Amino acid sequence: MSYNALVTQILLSSPSDLDSNHRQVILDQTRSWNADHGRIYGVHFSVVDWKDNAAASVGDYAQAVLNDQIVEESDAGLVVFTDRMGTPTRDYLSGTAEEIDLLLDLRRDVAVLRNECPRPPVTSPDGLAQKEALDQYVESLHSRALVKSYTTLDELRREIELVLTFLARKQRREADAGLTAPVEDRETAPSHPQTLANATVIAGGEALEPGLWPRVEVSESPVTDSRGRLRTKRRWSLVIESTLPTPVSDISLRFEDGAGALVEDFDLGRTADQHVELLPPRGSVSFPLLQALGSRSQAMCVVTWHDAEGTEHETRASVRTG
Repeated sequence: MSYNALVTQILLSSPSDLDSNHRQVILDQTRSWNADHGRIYGVHFSVVDWKDNAAASVGDYAQAVLNDQIVEESDAGLVVFTDRMGTPTRDYLSGTAEEIDLLLDLRRDVAVLRNECPRPPVTSPDGLAQKEALDQYVESLHSRALVKSYTTLDELRREIELVLTFLARKQRREADAGLTAPVEDRETAPSHPQTLANATVIAGGEALEPGLWPRVEVSESPVTDSRGRLRTKRRWSLVIESTLPTPVSDISLRFEDGAGALVEDFDLGRTADQHVELLPPRGSVSFPLLQALGSRSQAMCVVTWHDAEGTEHETRASVRTG
């Protein structure tokens, strides 16, 4: 079934030592995210790289051609480093470093993942020099980009899921703000725009954007109406998911409109009256959403909760059913 979505292009960048299995995991996980969450967020991710998306060109600086064809058109960058820094270009340590710098100059989000999966150690002089240069370069990126690592393919899948979810939430917030803000406000960029580098807090070395995050999920099933016609029946659920490595307690929620006023026509099943005493680390809880003809299709879900030390927190996210 078709749906409207913001198509977000992600540049997959890496030196030549990226394992083909790791690349395939990234592509597969992106497809899975699109299938599982694309309709909910109204965002579809398209991954591009030089292998599949750069056309041959003659008579121009090769990296500049790549920059023109795919880098400058990308909305975010996903970079995977293993042991090599890569091949130097005219002005940079490598083509990958040049792509990162260009994306950051364009105010694009960049996530850098270090492959720390078990493998034979680097022993050659060239390999050791490459690894030393890479270590120094990645260290310099911590203030400008999200830098994380993975030791298994399952961890890689989780990191891709977290990065895509962050980007989807950001795209959705910016799109929604653009629709509601006055024209004069749209033309002025915020002084501190949210990026993967400045919005991400790492808890326990694993969690991206710690907190309790709401989202809407939909399940579809075929049904036959009274005339024997096949129809699709949708069931909506509100899911509250914790990205924290510790338990949270005293969880409550409410729905608001863009002005902060309470709304009651987003969910007729009174989900906002629900109260959860305790949620385990990285746990989730689901509530059915009941809508009728004329129900509001979008609202701001505000989740209030207490952390393991008893401190109260509040997280907000836009949720939608259409």
